[in-house]
Amino acid sequence: MLKLLAVDGIDSEIQAHYRLIASVRDTIGMHTHDFFELFLILKGSVVHVINGSRQLLQENTLVFIRDRDVHYYEQTADSDCQFINLSFNREALDDLIAFLGEGFPSERLLGPAMPPSTLLSKTEKEYVRYRLEQINLIPQEKKLAVKAEVRAILTDLFSRYIKADTDPIDLTGQPEWFKSLCREAGKKEHFTRGTAALVQLSGKSHAYICRMFRKHLGMSPTQYINELRMSYAENLLLNTDMDIVDISLEIGLDNVSYFYDLFKRRQSLTPHRYRKFGIIRR
Repeated sequence: MLKLLAVDGIDSEIQAHYRLIASVRDTIGMHTHDFFELFLILKGSVVHVINGSRQLLQENTLVFIRDRDVHYYEQTADSDCQFINLSFNREALDDLIAFLGEGFPSERLLGPAMPPSTLLSKTEKEYVRYRLEQINLIPQEKKLAVKAEVRAILTDLFSRYIKADTDPIDLTGQPEWFKSLCREAGKKEHFTRGTAALVQLSGKSHAYICRMFRKHLGMSPTQYINELRMSYAENLLLNTDMDIVDISLEIGLDNVSYFYDLFKRRQSLTPHRYRKFGIIRR
């Protein structure tokens, strides 16, 4: 199997390499490497074969690849794929983890069998694209400046989007199927659909799901889903300039008054005041 080496493709002073890949045809076959990658799908979709599993990744997906993952890409039947790839060496990741500190769940990024991926909103996708493209605006001969920009971008993107599947509530001692369900519910494509997603993901009845959430977490499935929605909304309020109405729609709530009510119960502030307070604190 092909193993790519950082020494062959990554400048040792910059410690990273940016590429815009126009087509799946421009990628190589099954391989591993001794460095890390972030890739963002800009257009289309792709079959990502990773560690023996096949994933269909759609536009706006951001993926973190570790230095032990084995993967390659296959073109789908109905579309090609364009994506940005940022490769970076272990020293850059080690420094990032050290900077973010003990609160950053690095072991949950590096330990699981499958690497983390995040489906972004269109607004988030454009922000990530903008940040990655900043690398190309610095003359490449200014290597220390490029290195500093790469470190700033990695810190920004990992702290915003690449956090692994963290449970909002302690699930220690719960049944494995229930833990798995809660982890899946934490993904944006699921919690934005509401409790119907829990029923579909678990294959169990709505009544049974309600009983299990009351038994194991002391709350209803709706309360659990809304906690996930509000947490995501908080990030959008602080880290984007999206209108509050659009944020409500983004998290799966078409009733803005209901969104305001839920948010005030959680934060004792309106979304507008929460955003304003967050900006002042910065």
